[in-house]
This record gives sequence, structure tokens and C-alpha cells, in this order.
Amino acid sequence: MKTADRYLRSHVEPCANVRAGFSLFEVMLSLAIFLAAFVAISQLSSNGMNAAVQARLQTRAVLRCESKLAEIVAAIEPLEDVTDQPFQDDEQWKWSLQTASGPHADIRHVTVSVNYEGANDLASTSFVMTRLLRDPTVFEMAALAAAEEAASELGGL
Repeated sequence: MKTADRYLRSHVEPCANVRAGFSLFEVMLSLAIFLAAFVAISQLSSNGMNAAVQARLQTRAVLRCESKLAEIVAAIEPLEDVTDQPFQDDEQWKWSLQTASGPHADIRHVTVSVNYEGANDLASTSFVMTRLLRDPTVFEMAALAAAEEAASELGGL
């Protein structure tokens, strides 16, 4: 019984050498882990904000390019080459139009590009869209030929 008593006392009673609290090494190690995690999270946040700005600018560039191409298809803008023409609503955005002959005589290869020059590379973007369009001069010549033919038929009556 004395052996069991002695065993319990030695394991239950606190030792005189045990200290309460943290050592300086443990505090410094936890501080280093916290700072590393903080730096990693702030870097991720910064990268996320930069990606959001780029995505917003790229979306605006796509929408402006589609809009300008729709104006060209609707014949609001002439089908003539243009370089660095500013948009009416925001002069920092510029657009260009290049036309070339297409695979057929009445088809034109149209390329519209939109550029935005910001303060740095992260705030700048560009987008290019290409489309094949029927040449409007072919329609005009066909309409003139049809009008002349109709006039000659009326004049012959």
C-alpha cells in the first residue's frame, strides 16, 4: 500500500521545477508564424484587387469593341480605316478600325481594336475583335443598277 501511495503522490503532486507561462522562444515563434500568415493574406488580397481591376477594364474593352463593331455593321460609322479615335463619352478610351479585302470580292475583313492607357500597366488594357462583313459598296452598286434598270423599263413604256 505504501508503494501505491508513494506512486500517486509523485504523479499527482506538482513538481517544484514546473513553471507556468510561455518561454521567450515560444512567443517569438508564434509571432513569426502570425506575421508570415498576415503577409501572405495581404499579398493575396492585393493580387485579388489587381485582378478585379484588370477584369473590369477588360470587360469594358470588350463591350466598347462590340459596340463599335455594331455601329460599323449598322452603317453608323463608315467602313474606312481609322486610327486612335477617342470615344465620345470617355476620351481615355481609343478605338481603331482596319479593313482589308476578304476571301470573296464582296466581303471585307474588319478589325476593331480598343485601347485604354492608364497610369501603369495594371491600369491599361486593349482588346481586338475581327469580323467578316459584306462590302456596302456592292449593295450601293446593285441598288443603282436596279434603279437604272427600273427607270429604263419605265422610260420604254
